[in-house]
Amino acid sequence: MVAEEKTSFDWTEAWPDLVTTPEAAAAQVRDGDLVGASLPEPTAFLYALAERTDLKDVAVFVPAPRKGGAAIAMNASLELRAPFLTQILREAGAHAELVPVRLEDWGRFTKRNPPRVACVQVGTPLPDGTVPPGSAIAGNDALIHRARKEGDLVFGLVNPVVPYIHGDSFRIEDFDALIHVPLKGSMPVFDERTPPTDLDPFVDALDELIPDGATVQSGVGGLTEVALARLTHKNDLGIHTEVMCQGLMDLMRSGAATNRLKTVFPDKTVFTIALPETFDFVDDNPHCQIVPAHVALNHGQIAANRDMRCVNGALEIDLWGQVNSEMINGVQHSGVGGALDFLRGCQMSDSAMSIHLMPATARGGAASRIVPQISVNAVTATRYDVDVVVTEFGIARLQDASVRQKAERLIAVAHPDHRSELQEAAHRMQVL
Repeated sequence: MVAEEKTSFDWTEAWPDLVTTPEAAAAQVRDGDLVGASLPEPTAFLYALAERTDLKDVAVFVPAPRKGGAAIAMNASLELRAPFLTQILREAGAHAELVPVRLEDWGRFTKRNPPRVACVQVGTPLPDGTVPPGSAIAGNDALIHRARKEGDLVFGLVNPVVPYIHGDSFRIEDFDALIHVPLKGSMPVFDERTPPTDLDPFVDALDELIPDGATVQSGVGGLTEVALARLTHKNDLGIHTEVMCQGLMDLMRSGAATNRLKTVFPDKTVFTIALPETFDFVDDNPHCQIVPAHVALNHGQIAANRDMRCVNGALEIDLWGQVNSEMINGVQHSGVGGALDFLRGCQMSDSAMSIHLMPATARGGAASRIVPQISVNAVTATRYDVDVVVTEFGIARLQDASVRQKAERLIAVAHPDHRSELQEAAHRMQVL
């Protein structure tokens, strides 16, 4: 029914006074403004804003910058701010001012730092005035519903190719204008990641750690997603996650994930972002529900799920049990996203477990991903947050372990070529 409305209804004829262009919307930005953008980014609006060279002291907050964010960063008169850095920025040689904010806190961050001009990517408006959120809500609801002063503006950039997802939505009266851009495709939200070729040890570990009836969350792409997708023999799994990705979709399609036993949002797969590869599946799917980040990543909600299992990746882990998921060689690589929120939710539950999957080495085996000690500014999750670490060499159970036990168990799952140097480092640090 919704699909028919999307294809047969022309919203530009129903609300002609609301129709605007990216250039007209960008023209409303003034010197000294803070501009807020959605996730996914409203690329056409950001391109138009990046063309302006007459502005001074304008900051633009883009949660996960893609090509539009890179264009903003290349304009010397604009400052790009972001909580999550991307490969597109690095390839463009573009700089963003990192703002360390957890995904669950994005909405409150917006309320504390309200932009004068906001632009949010949305789905095609429906005849009753409903404006679907498109492929994500994340913190976009706060951009739209923030306390507005006279002169504050909210633009919606209508993306006709995103799915209609059941759950929270907006209203036509929430927007000062809607940008009409005849898009033909949707840009990926996050960088692509390549999983290791030998998945069997990771799949076997997840099979042991995730019982039938558990509720799962998956990090985006690469190892975590692909390994989880192999658990098709499981029964009655539930899904409560940040991002609806290919791997979780595969679990639903296989029948392994039914949500039948879920205790929070029963019978529903819950998420705040859907990736393009899932669009056809989530479109008008009554078993899927999109909610704001402050709901999907609420620590109490996560903890209340039945046997919650949060599966995320890591760049490196040290012998203290600290995780780095953001920095490579001291340089900011990405951001925390929602992983830390799920870790903290797990800590509030008697039955939950956080699981970090990570190949034992990098650079073709030359570097161990288990290291003596992470640089202070690179710690994403502390030793108090991390329950289980999995490499291709086994499972290290860190929850409730002493400092010595954590080090011993992590060394045991490091690559054999690096274990002796890790043991020597542990003795120098007086951990062993």
